[in-house]
Amino acid sequence: MVTSNWGFKMRKFLLFFMGFILAVSTALMPGCSQDSHEVEVKPLRVGWFPWPGWYPIAIAKEKGFFDKHGVSVDPILYTTYTAIFSDFAAAKVDSVHGGLYELLKINVPGMKVVLATDYSEGGEGLVVTSDINSPADLAGKRLGIQGALSGSEFILTTLLRKHGLSRTDLTLVDVGPEIVLETMPEQIQGGYTWEPFLSKAKDKGYKVLFTTADTPGMIPDVIAFQGEVVKKRPADVQAFVDAWFEAQQYWLANREECDTIIARAIGMDAGDISLKGCRILSRQDNLKAFAKESQPSSLFDVGAMQIDFFISVGDASTAPNLEEILDPVFVKGDGDFQK
Repeated sequence: MVTSNWGFKMRKFLLFFMGFILAVSTALMPGCSQDSHEVEVKPLRVGWFPWPGWYPIAIAKEKGFFDKHGVSVDPILYTTYTAIFSDFAAAKVDSVHGGLYELLKINVPGMKVVLATDYSEGGEGLVVTSDINSPADLAGKRLGIQGALSGSEFILTTLLRKHGLSRTDLTLVDVGPEIVLETMPEQIQGGYTWEPFLSKAKDKGYKVLFTTADTPGMIPDVIAFQGEVVKKRPADVQAFVDAWFEAQQYWLANREECDTIIARAIGMDAGDISLKGCRILSRQDNLKAFAKESQPSSLFDVGAMQIDFFISVGDASTAPNLEEILDPVFVKGDGDFQK
């Protein structure tokens, strides 16, 4: 009886031990652990701001285009434009919509620009008080721009130089484009803003001294991803780009429906949703934008101009490598990222 009882206990122990080993082995197998699974399905966190060229992300989310292409996306809407870039630099988001100028200036290590969304061609500009009639009248005035980081400084300084002025001839004040009209005329006599605020300037008795229609191709907007995301999840980046272009085309073909979606996403009236001054770039346009040929629409050409500018004014000492940053593989959509 003692021997039989001992044998029973041994068999019970061995069965328990084998079950324990099997459970541990399964948990440690690649692809089977909880952490590995969570990494696999983690949504792409994509920062964006209410600018017409970036509205397709709201449509892609609402209409299920991201799901259709097999990628989970968490759009993060920012109310302060420059905050997008500090979060991108700190790797708090996987991707951002932003101006090429701002992204080149922060030069996040390893980042990849995978898509050009639009060119600002009249959608932003300098609003001034009624007593300012020409760029020469800006001397001694206080002008609001969206921080030293932004492309507004690039455009404004280019205008000043064209008319024999420099940044030292006036005072630049950090004022966001969304509050320029509210800040005039008590605190500033002019400011750089964009639609829909630009169109409202005349209703308040102000003038639009110039817009980006006067500098076509100099302000391209793009979508950039963290280098590690592109390296580890290229299929998800490709799916994002494909869904984004599908949403863009759906918007252009269904304006009333999509304007309502956009308005709901950003808290505006559907009647204020406009493409005025914003040239949307299709996939075909992107192939031209990523070409290295010398032409106004080339991201390589305008990127080189922007880099020369912020280095010349002492805002950076090292030039970003455009060859490493501008990545056309995803707009081509031919699966070349798998090679």
